[in-house]
Amino acid sequence: MKNLRTSAFYAGLAAFTIITSAVLTGCGSTSIPAVSIQAQTEATLQEDTSDSTVSDGTISVSATGQVYVVPDMAEISFGITTENSDVKKAQEINSKDTQKVIDKLKELGIDEKSIKTSGYDVYPQYDYDTYGEERIVGYNVNTMLTVKDLKTEESGNVISQCVDAGINTMSGISFSCSNYDEAYNEALAKAVKKAEEKAQALADASGKTLGEVIYIEEGYQDCSLQYTNMYMNDLESSVAKADATILPGESDIQASVTIAYSVR
Repeated sequence: MKNLRTSAFYAGLAAFTIITSAVLTGCGSTSIPAVSIQAQTEATLQEDTSDSTVSDGTISVSATGQVYVVPDMAEISFGITTENSDVKKAQEINSKDTQKVIDKLKELGIDEKSIKTSGYDVYPQYDYDTYGEERIVGYNVNTMLTVKDLKTEESGNVISQCVDAGINTMSGISFSCSNYDEAYNEALAKAVKKAEEKAQALADASGKTLGEVIYIEEGYQDCSLQYTNMYMNDLESSVAKADATILPGESDIQASVTIAYSVR
């Protein structure tokens, strides 16, 4: 009887071991691929977010070069707004006041081709009674002028003189660089040099020798700071007075490249 019980015990233990092994084997078959998928996903993400790749016989890198410049050209936009109860009278007054400003600009030495009417608006003024009903009580006429080809150090003079001449609204001022092309080419050279340094570091780390350039591509170019007109107005210093303080500050010009090198 004792031998039978012992045999039964070992038989049950063996059965338990077989069942447990089957269960553990089943868990392993589902968890191992999960770990593998996670590792593969992380590797894929790292590869996608990198700007450098290394494959058989090739290293591809991307780099950006940056140059800081102080803009030397300005474009300003301002306006003349007139109010009157009669729309025709408002237009008449506005036209005369606008002409005074244009005459002042020409007096300062600004060529007519640098002056543009960039906006003209006529709109009614409303008033409301105690019952909420609206009625027209007058009209606004607004003429916007844009003046370009100005040197930044002279833009403050222009604004001050035109305020005296009749402008009463200011729309904005933008800056550009007459030497943009030179600055961009300098940034481009820095980008190429940086790309070569990155490629050399990758080659050294992978135990390879960096070869020649087999592919190069220029990235997106932002031309918002580029001054495209070769004409610059020289203001009459005898009539200009510097009241408005205009500071262009410092801007950055960037260039980016993608370069592929051979490796061996």
